[in-house]
Amino acid sequence: MSLQRLAYVDDDADICEIVRFALSEVGGIEVRCWNDGATFLRDVEAGWTPQLVLLDVNMPGMNGWEILAALRAGPRTREWPVVMLSASSGTGDDAASACADVLGCVAKPFDPLRLAEDLQGMWSRHRAGGNGK
Repeated sequence: MSLQRLAYVDDDADICEIVRFALSEVGGIEVRCWNDGATFLRDVEAGWTPQLVLLDVNMPGMNGWEILAALRAGPRTREWPVVMLSASSGTGDDAASACADVLGCVAKPFDPLRLAEDLQGMWSRHRAGGNGK
């Protein structure tokens, strides 16, 4: 089964629209966007379930890592596959360590024409039992 339903949390409305276009129009993936973690987590508690969660790392209020921690603490959400999207240029051991609990990390700026393909690849490796990277 291919990736068909994705949740994306990012406080930047312009980036959210680029991701929505890149994934829905180019990749055929249904995308729901949230501009803050609290609203996303409230909707998750109400029962909405994505196949994959894409989180911006740097957001005011609740950042991507805090949203990830909240997901990992929930009995229904702890195993959800997550990909982080970050403008930071972390490299080496720090970046590898930061991405250890997620399927992968996508750097901003990203190629909108390749984003769906990249996420489908991570999703496929996850489904096959790999770590997604």
